[in-house]
This record gives sequence, C-alpha cells and structure tokens, in this order.
Amino acid sequence: MNKYYRFLNFSVAILLSSCATYSPKYAEKSSEPSRFDNSSLSRKRIHKTFYLIGDAGGDKDGGSTYALDAFKKVIDTAQTENDYAIFLGDNIYDAGLPSKNNPERAEAERRLDIQVAAVENFKGKTIFIPGNHDWYADGVEGVKRQEKYIEDALDDKEAFQPENGCPIEMKSISDSVELMIIDTQWYLEDWDKHPTINDNCDIRNRTDLFLEIENEFKKNNEKTILVAMHHPMYTNGIHGGKYGIRKQLYPSQSNLPLPVLASLVTQVRSQGGVSIQDRYNKQYNELMQRISVLARDTDKVIFASGHEHSIQYIEHDGIKQIVSGAGAKNSAAALGDDGLFSYGGQGFAILDIYEDESSSVRFYAANQGEPTLLYTKEVFAPRKEVNLDSLPEIYPETVMATVYAQNNTDVSDVHESLWGDHYRAVYGTPVTAKVATLDTLMGEFTVDRKGGGHQTRSLRLKDKDGRAYNLRAVRKSAVQFLQSVAFKEVFVQEEFRDTFTEDLILDFYTSAHPYASLAVAELSDAVGIYHTNPSLIYVPKHEALGKYNADYGNELYIIEERPDEDFLDVPSFGNPDSIDSTDDLYENLRKDEKYQVDENSYLRARIFDMLIGDWDRHADQWRWARFDSDGKKIYKPIPRDRDQVFSKFDGAILGLLKTLIPASRQFQNYDGDLENVKWINEAGIKMDRALTKNSVKRDWIAQAQYIQDNLSDEDIARAFTKLPLEVQDVGVDEIKKSLKERRGNIVDIAGEYYDYLASLVVLTGTDKDDHFEITRNDKETRVQISRIKDGEVQTPFVDRVINSDETGEIWIYGLDDDDSFKVSGEGKSPIRMKIVGGQNNDIYEIKDGRRLKVYEHKTLPNTIKEKGGASFKMSNIYSFNTYDPLKKKSYANNILPAIGFNPDDGFLIGINDVFTTNGFKDDPFSSKHTVNGTYSFATESLNLKYEGSFANAFGQWNLIVGGKFTNEAFSRNFFGFGNETVNNDDDLGLDFNRVRNGEIGAHIGVESDNTFGSRLRFVFNYERIEIEPTGGRVIDDASLFSPDRSNFFGGQSFIGVEGAYTYVSADNQANPTRGMDFATIIGAKRNISDGSRMYAYVNPKLGFYNALSKNRKLVLKTLVQAQVRIGDDYEFYQAASLGANSGLRGYRFNRFTGESALAGSADLRYSFNRFSTGLIPIQIGVFGGGDVGRVWLDAEDSEKWHNDFGGGFWLNMIDTVSGQIGAFSGEDGVRIDFRFGVRL
Repeated sequence: MNKYYRFLNFSVAILLSSCATYSPKYAEKSSEPSRFDNSSLSRKRIHKTFYLIGDAGGDKDGGSTYALDAFKKVIDTAQTENDYAIFLGDNIYDAGLPSKNNPERAEAERRLDIQVAAVENFKGKTIFIPGNHDWYADGVEGVKRQEKYIEDALDDKEAFQPENGCPIEMKSISDSVELMIIDTQWYLEDWDKHPTINDNCDIRNRTDLFLEIENEFKKNNEKTILVAMHHPMYTNGIHGGKYGIRKQLYPSQSNLPLPVLASLVTQVRSQGGVSIQDRYNKQYNELMQRISVLARDTDKVIFASGHEHSIQYIEHDGIKQIVSGAGAKNSAAALGDDGLFSYGGQGFAILDIYEDESSSVRFYAANQGEPTLLYTKEVFAPRKEVNLDSLPEIYPETVMATVYAQNNTDVSDVHESLWGDHYRAVYGTPVTAKVATLDTLMGEFTVDRKGGGHQTRSLRLKDKDGRAYNLRAVRKSAVQFLQSVAFKEVFVQEEFRDTFTEDLILDFYTSAHPYASLAVAELSDAVGIYHTNPSLIYVPKHEALGKYNADYGNELYIIEERPDEDFLDVPSFGNPDSIDSTDDLYENLRKDEKYQVDENSYLRARIFDMLIGDWDRHADQWRWARFDSDGKKIYKPIPRDRDQVFSKFDGAILGLLKTLIPASRQFQNYDGDLENVKWINEAGIKMDRALTKNSVKRDWIAQAQYIQDNLSDEDIARAFTKLPLEVQDVGVDEIKKSLKERRGNIVDIAGEYYDYLASLVVLTGTDKDDHFEITRNDKETRVQISRIKDGEVQTPFVDRVINSDETGEIWIYGLDDDDSFKVSGEGKSPIRMKIVGGQNNDIYEIKDGRRLKVYEHKTLPNTIKEKGGASFKMSNIYSFNTYDPLKKKSYANNILPAIGFNPDDGFLIGINDVFTTNGFKDDPFSSKHTVNGTYSFATESLNLKYEGSFANAFGQWNLIVGGKFTNEAFSRNFFGFGNETVNNDDDLGLDFNRVRNGEIGAHIGVESDNTFGSRLRFVFNYERIEIEPTGGRVIDDASLFSPDRSNFFGGQSFIGVEGAYTYVSADNQANPTRGMDFATIIGAKRNISDGSRMYAYVNPKLGFYNALSKNRKLVLKTLVQAQVRIGDDYEFYQAASLGANSGLRGYRFNRFTGESALAGSADLRYSFNRFSTGLIPIQIGVFGGGDVGRVWLDAEDSEKWHNDFGGGFWLNMIDTVSGQIGAFSGEDGVRIDFRFGVRL
C-alpha cells in the first residue's frame, strides 16, 4: 500500500510540474527578443498587416484596459491604410449586449465603446467577431444586436462578421491573402435553444460548414489564409487544461485553501473537458479535429483566436496558431505541446504578411499601457521558386501515353477473379493524345489554382478572356480519396503513400473507363440533355505550368469548360440567362415561387444517368442553366463530371462486400439491365425528392420513352468514336451492346425507380407567405401550394396528386414566413403525413387529422384554429423544425468482429452488429439496433445482447429496449465471500470455481445523449438467472452460503430499476493523451421469486488520462472504481466483486466477492510514432502499471489490500482497428489476456 501512495505522490508531483505561469515562456532561449535577430524581417516589404486583439470587453475599473491602451499606441503610430484590426470575440463580458430596456445595457455599451475608441485613428479596416460571451445575451438575437451597434459605431456595414449570426464569412484581402472568419460559438451552441439561429443563413447544418471550409481552403490554396475565430485550435491556457499553481490549492475565487479538493477540481476541468468552452470537450474537439485535417491539406493557413486571456504562439503538426485573447484580462499559460511562446499578462499580436508571401508574428505585452515587444517569429518562409531550366522548349504535336504503367495492369488470374477484370487493360494501353502546353492551348491559359474533388487531381485554368476550365488528370489520387472520405478526423495522406492500400484503390479505380466521358457529350446531344465538352490532351511539364510542375504534368488530362456565367453563349449549355450552382438553386427555390425547375428536363437527365450507369450524381455534379421569361425563372440541368459512367464493378470480393456492406451496392456492374435502382441512385435521390415536386409516374415514363425513341444505334456508334482510336476495340463493343440493351429496358427502369422514389414524397413551400391546401382520401392525397399575396391565395405553383398505392408517407415543409395549412378529406386511412410549419406564425385549420403529425416550434407563436385529431408535436428540436434537402430515409449496417483470449474464457470470438435507420428523425439516427454476441471456447458459452434505441420518443429522450440471453454453459467465477479467499487453481483446476448459469433478461427505459459527451439513462429491468448444478465444483459447497441462500438451482427472477450517468471525454478515442471517464450507476433489485428480498447498489468510477511529456507520448492513465451493496438480500452473483476487468487485472474474474469493493489502477503508457506498414498506418505503444483493491464484508475482519503489476503493448490502425495484449502478476500468478477488434 505504501508503494501505491508513493506512486500517487510521484504522479501528483509530475502533474504540478507542468503548471502554467503568468511570466513569458519561450521554447528556446534564443527566441527571447533581446537575443532574437529580426533584421531580415524588418528589411522585407510588408504586403498586409493584421492587428489582433481579443477578449477586450472585460475592463473592471470603468475605463480602458492596459492592452487596449497599448494597442492604440501601436496602431496610432503605424501606416495602416491597407491593414486590418481584428477583435477576436468576447467583446462584452459577462453576457453580451442585452436589450435596450435591460439595466446592464449601458455598461455593455461602454465596454464596446472603449474598444471602438481604440481604433478611432485606425486608417484600415476594423472587424469584430463574436465569442461565446457575446452569445450569452439572448443567443443569436444578442449577436445581431451587437452587430448593429458595432456597424453604427464604426459607420461600416461590414465591421461585424460573420453577419446575422451565421457561421462563416470570406474576405478577399488581395490576390495573395484571404481572410476566413468563423463564428465557432455558432457550432458549439445548443441549437434547440435558438429556433431561429439559421433563419438568415445559407448554411443551416454543421456538416455544410465543413464543406464550405473545405471548398474555401481549396479555392484559396494559393494564398496565405488567415482564419480568425474566437476558439483556438490549440491552446496552452486554462481552456487547454493548463492551470497555475494557485488552482491546485484554491478551488474557487475565495482564499480558503483546499489542496486535495482543488487538485481534483482542476484535474476534472483540465482533463475532462466538462465545459463546452474547453478545448477537449467532445463538441469543441470534434469541430477542431475536422478543421485541422482540412487545414493540413492546405499550403499556408494561420489561425488567430482569442478565448484564452493570454498570448501564445503554437506550431502543432504544421498548424500555426496565434492566441491573442488578453485584451482585458490575464490568466496563466504554459508552453505545453508544441508551444513556442506564452505570456499570461495583457497584450496583443501583430501578423505581418510580406510581398514574398512569407509572414511573421509579433507579440506585445501591455506594461501599464505601454507596448513591449516580447516575441517575434517567422510563420511561413518565402515562396520557393521552381527551377524550370531543365524543361524542354520544344514538344511534339502528339505522344503515346498510358494512364498506368503497363506493368501495373498485368495481374494474375487469381487477382483478377478476386478483384475483378475491370477496365484494367484500357489503363495500360498506350493511346495517342495531342500535346498541349498552357501557352498554346486554345489560345493562352494560366493556372488559377488547384482544383478540388475527393478523387481527382485537377487544376483550375483561365483563358485570356478570364473564362474558367477544369484540367483533370485521368489518373486519380487514392490517398486523396482516403483522406476526404474515410478519415475525416485524422490526417493520413503521407502514411498511405506507397502502400498496398494505395495500390489497391488505384486498381479499384480501373472499374471506371478512363475515357468514357468523351462519349457522353454525343449521347447527350442525341436526347437533348445539356453537357460539357471534354477533350483528351497530354500536358507535359513545361515553363507555363510554373510551380505546378512539382505535382502536375507529363500525363493525360481531360479538359472541359467549367459551367458558369462566362459561358452563357455555349450552345451545349442552352445559351441561358444565367448559370447557377446547386446551392444557389436551392436558395432561390426557397426565396420565391418564380424560380422553378423544368422538371421534365431534370427527369430526362436523371433517367439518362441510369441509362449510362452514372452512380456518382451528388449535388456538386450539377450546374443549372436559368432562363428568364414572363416573370419566371426556369432552371434546366447541366450535368458534369461524367467520369463514373459504364463502370465495370466485377470480382468476387466486391460481390462479398455488397452482401456485408449495403453502401457498396451502389457499385454495380454495367450491363443491359440495372441490378438495383435504389442503390445506383443513392447519391442522387435526395435531389430527386427535392426537385420533382409535381412529377408523377407518367412523367417519368414519358421521358424514358423519349430517350428510348431518340437515341439511335448510329448515335451510339458515333459517340464512341470520340474515344482514343487505340482503345475503341478494347471492351467498347461490350459497352455499346449493354447500352443498347439498357435502352430497351429504360422505360421499365424509370418506372421501377419512380416506385421506389415515390414511397416518400417531400414537398416544400417558399420563405414567403404560402397557403397549403391538402385534401386527403383513402386512395389519394392532393397537395396544392400557393403564394399568399395581399391576403389572397394565388394560383398553385405545386399541384401534386399522390397515390396511396405508391406512397407510404408525405413530408410537407412550410419554411419561413406566415403560412396557412388547410387539411380536409374523408379518408379513413389516408397516407401518413408530417407537416413542419417552420418559422413565424403559421395557421392551421385541420378538419381531419388522422395519421397526421404537425411539428412546430414550442416557443414561437402559431394559430391553431382546428386540430381535427392531428397530433401536434410542439418542440424546439432543431432537426425536426428545419428543412434539410439531404434528409432521407436510409439504413446502414456495420458488422464489427473481435477476437480475444483470457484464462477464464479461453479464446473468444465476438460480433457487434449495429443496424442504424434514418428518416424524419436523423440526428444522429431514427433508430439504432445493436446485437452483440460472444462465444467462449473454454466454457462453450454463448452470450447474446440486444439493445434498440428509438430517437426522440419522448421529446429529447430516446426510448430504449433490450434483452440478453446466455446458454446454460455460460459461466461466472465464485471463490466464496470475503477479502482473503483462497484460489486453488493449481490443485483443483480452473473449472472448480466456474459456476454455470443460464440467463435471460429484458429492459425498457429512456436515455438522453448530450452532444457534449454525457449520457443519462433510466431503465426498468427483468432478469432470470438459473444456476446449473455441477458436481465437484465450488457451487456444491453449502458451507459457503447461509441456509436460506442455497436454493439457486430452481432459478431466481428479479425486477429492478436503474439510473446511470456517464461522461466520456478524450482528445482521441483510440489513444487518449488527455481525457476523463466518469460513470455512476444507481439501482435497486427485488427478487420476485421471494418478494421479501431486495437490495440497492451504487457503482461509481472515475478515470483520467494525463500526458506527462511535452510531446504527449508518455501518458498517465488512472482509474478508481467502487461497488457498494445496500442491504443484505442479494445473491452471490449480485455481490460486489473484483478481478480482471473490474479491477485487479492480475486476478481471475470475480476473484474477491463482498458487500463493497474499491480498486485503483495507474498505468504509464508510451506511444511510438505512427508508421506505414505497406498496408495501413499503424501506431504501437507500451504500457506498464499496477492495481490495488479489496472488498469488505461485515462478517470479516481483514486489513489486506490486493495488488498486481504488469504491462503490455497495444496497437492502433488509424483509429479503426485496435488491439492490446497484457500480462499482470498478482498473488495468484500471472494472468495474460489480449483483444483485437474493429471499431467505428
């Protein structure tokens, strides 16, 4: 026991040694300003300067702050005409800008005024961004109030960003600098508390924010991007878990020292992320992990943040983080992980970006209002000039080239049978292509920037007239695909290069014909569908390619127009009045009924997708030609990016994957029929439901018939002459044959898809006043949607008759403004319907509400004239009340295998099957069903468990139901009651203490998951346990049990109630370096086989992960867990017990049994660097530690504590597959166990 206390004291000493301080800290002494030579920086020509200060709204003495005074002195003496001053949030403490009638309003205004006064002489642009405290005054409404106040004070309508409480704003500072402003508190807010949070925003869900950040990073990859956001990506201040020594002694603001309690409070706060404002809170961590991965794929990104009342500079995994939140307050800071500088006093930062694209940052302290330079650091080095001297000056007119080297397409018969034939031969066949350099290509081109895409490597080109083209490499990128699709929260691109996995994906890409898109334009013309005009060229490395020679050139490319406003004169785009993106289309459809989709054109395009087997039809694969006439604005589709047509997904392994993983069923082998209309349209069905409001089955059939009648054999033959001559005989005849056969089946295919699509109908109004006239009968439902103008209902712009034989459910969204819903009809069993009123005061007049649910905001006004028996669901649940065109009915099934070994079970195999459904309730699921099964070879026991969770069955609470079953061979251990029982394994064998028992059980209850990491659940449960008589084992020893407790063999039934609270936080779930695991289970059980007997129980646990080294590779993991039984009427298998995974890893399961138990564990874990194995990146680590614990029994007088020690190693394959093997030695000997499994 003394050893254990010494170990704890040692651990505490280590933790205290990493405390934060208020004085300046430098990673290297040479970085101190007195020894730092910044003369090379001072000689450079500055392009732009950003003055950065945050958290400046917290002065206490009624005047300005030292930091603001120093800030003003610097900018008043600088040339600032083209510069920017950015206030990084928390502009008003403690709770933002209240309404004008609030007594705190005057003080809040004063705090803003002193910040405005600090920039009164500033000649550049001033921008305020919101922080978490600015949201505390009425949420988004308070943010909007502050926005208006700042704009008026500075006489600048763009002085507060982002506008309207929205999440992101982009500012193009110059040709080489971009400013991205993110309101991070928008992401962290509980949207259910703010029904109108995104009312005036283009982005209405968190996923779209990441897509927007990704797109903007790609669009501006050539620039230095400054990301201004209140919450830092990385921090070594309080919110990053770094506390001063005072916090280890004083848990509150009082001067009463409570060192033990204070250390525990600090530990919980620093490692647990219990506050949403702490860096390693679950929600905060999720936000930053996603942004960091996107940023690491971008060349020059700098993050500038406040939040911490300190100034810091951190470089972590290539991420550059400036923290400047010491505008009014100060708090301790440390260097921590990859910190280069920190200071816990008031101050600010200045970022300089130079003409040579390099950058540097300066940090100033505010000593009594005087600016004092503390630290200067180069952030990015100057751009590197590419040596082009070795490039040739003359190029041939044509070359012979392949997509893949021929030796990479020669595979064995076994490989071909397993992975498929694909179009591998085409990828290795040399083709003749025209050589094109940018300065000679169709006039003269320049590179605008790198392109996007999850698979493609592309460049955005501009011609001499400024029109944009896409230059797309025929050879795709495997690591780019893995990063953007499979590993969104872990940066893995470098580890996957030159691995078998990369080669396998590159081989998988051969399922798509590399040149098939060249034939699509001719096929599209034949049936009147707009299209781009791709051409195949060979681009060598050459001078005009400039710095892009490093990653591009000397390969085959497809070049085509990028449909936008510069190509309105192109006949294949229809010579429209405008060309818009899909996002613009959605916004305009919401805005006004004058915007409409030509649904027949869209139906034809989608049927054509199925004709040519194009399964990759997500929203960004479309542009929209707009035609303005007679006050209407009609959109027609322009499909683009046709690189997945005529795909050849063959091979035995893919066939197996389609059985195990439903999502892979969208990969269908192109032939004369269509294997599954559902899965090939998985990417497109969301748009289909959103854009085909008026179309019925006959419309789909008519467009399919048009394609069938107008696409001739001659058209097909002519289209495939556009492919390179050398591959026109390599598989093309088979494609043409299948295309003709599918043309013959296309009417049936279209009808079949409509039947699937029509099972759910989604209809929407506009963001203006709309009237919904709904007539419901048994056979059909008619929905008419009209605008209300000047109080009069106009002609319907949606008029849909929905057949009950086709449709099982209808969702209707009113969207914004004041809508009216009139529902009538005489149907006894009409189609199920959900109406979502949306914003503002909606009016309901429902004559017959059978099978009708209405979702409305609980806190917004609505007028219900008549319910008619409809079920009104009044809540502020954001996902219920908001229209999302991506929402659909779907399901997914994940089977996660596992294996393991321990002495009690022997070898174990396990399966965890998670089946998830999504529908109207989809945050994060509508229902989730988990089946877990394990089989033990040593005992031949089977253990099955099931739990189903049904989302929002009772408001924010999910309904949970579950059950369990074990066969009669299932075993648990029993060594008798007490803390000093004997283990005679060596003499009697392992079986002696195994008690065989069959169990069945069921539970029902409710559960609430908090997005911040906590879970609360309450359940009622039933279980029946029957002990199997086994001669010669411990269960036959009657002396171990009192006379009234020995009748096990007849079986016992129990009912009970249980409540559980859990909170889990970790910076990385697979390999935490910082985290907390807390749980408390409280319950009671009654033996209904003997109704007089019942007991209660409490099982708490608390664990932490603490990094002990600066590089966070050495981590201390600690865990304390306890079990308490209240009352004596429990069976031996319900008692408190210790052993194996319940404490004391060096002992068998249930080794010690008593009325209460306590165990503590401490491990030192060391993680080695992740490395590539040729298959998948792997990280391994080692651990060593020990446990100490005991049980208590009233009838026993024991002072003994049991302990063990040991260690092992673990491995982690990029957070998806993990395993561990350990060996721990206690009084009973050495116990070895291992486990290895797949995790989501």
